[in-house]
Amino acid sequence: MSTEQLKESVKLILIQWEQHKPELEKVYAIRDERRMALLQPAIDQLASLVENSGTEVNTFTGKTHFVLAPNNYQERIDFIRVQRTSHYALIQLTMLYDEVKKKAARLRVQS
Repeated sequence: MSTEQLKESVKLILIQWEQHKPELEKVYAIRDERRMALLQPAIDQLASLVENSGTEVNTFTGKTHFVLAPNNYQERIDFIRVQRTSHYALIQLTMLYDEVKKKAARLRVQS
């Protein structure tokens, strides 16, 4: 994915997330059974965005990771997938979206 495509993809997915988030918060607050079905597209979009952002090597550890992946991304996204009914899954997903947004902004400034 080119830098321009990545920027546009980040922008669109973050807009969709901001539109979708209030409904998710509402269904989680009242423990509506629809919450799992509503959460899945948000998980999938975030995972797709991170995985399509490309990879880079961490100069300190030598490990390869996704460009937009926040710290402990894999463990956190796995937790969300396993604990989808928990309100903490929504909190963790919100935090991941916020961190991806910050990483994308940092990359935009650097390029």
